Amino acid sequence: MIELKKAHIGYSEGILHCQDIQLECGNVYILVGKNGIGKSTLLKTISKQINLISGQILIDGKEVQNVSTNELPKLLSFVPVHFPQMDYVRSREFISAGRAPYTNALGRITEEDSQEIEHAISALGIESLSERFTSELSDGEKQLVAIAKSIAQKTPIILLDEPTAFLDYSNKKKVLSILKETAAVMNKCIVLSAHDIDLCLEFSSNFLVVNADSKELQLQQKPSRLGIISAAFNES
Repeated sequence: MIELKKAHIGYSEGILHCQDIQLECGNVYILVGKNGIGKSTLLKTISKQINLISGQILIDGKEVQNVSTNELPKLLSFVPVHFPQMDYVRSREFISAGRAPYTNALGRITEEDSQEIEHAISALGIESLSERFTSELSDGEKQLVAIAKSIAQKTPIILLDEPTAFLDYSNKKKVLSILKETAAVMNKCIVLSAHDIDLCLEFSSNFLVVNADSKELQLQQKPSRLGIISAAFNES
């Protein structure tokens, strides 16, 4: 579970804020708002990549700044919008890195680790990509591999920065469907930023909307398309 309490988010100056929002496991939350309004900054703040200006962000009741470097990867996985530039790394090896928080000092993969890796590959249907080098993949294929790594990491919270950005329509639907099923079946809290509002409305009734005027983060449950557009983009 993620809790945001009077959180002020940004760099030297805040770019968005929220009062009290609670995000529960078992749900997918769609983060929407104008470009540059702070969606990526919010995700990076929750994942402790950027310091919170003021207020609190709690993960399972513990303030994120007090979560240790060793503990955080077992609680939260983060999928950035841009895949890291890596040569001579096969997709399976990249996905296997999701198990790093659980391996011993030598990084040896156990039978349990192997099962989680195979489950992630199967869930995304990317068996044909698993032995290819990541440098050979298209942007869309890289995104699928990155999501598989986060599933293999088996954290209760998954944050994704525009995971459907480079995917064609069928793969957008596939990824959103997988994330919805993953949240429900594995009781995960999944937060993803997206621009495909119409498509996302098919897969989630929970939206985190950054209000275009007030710069306030608002949780809207079962919103209308018009309501989202009006609040997030100041359009009627």
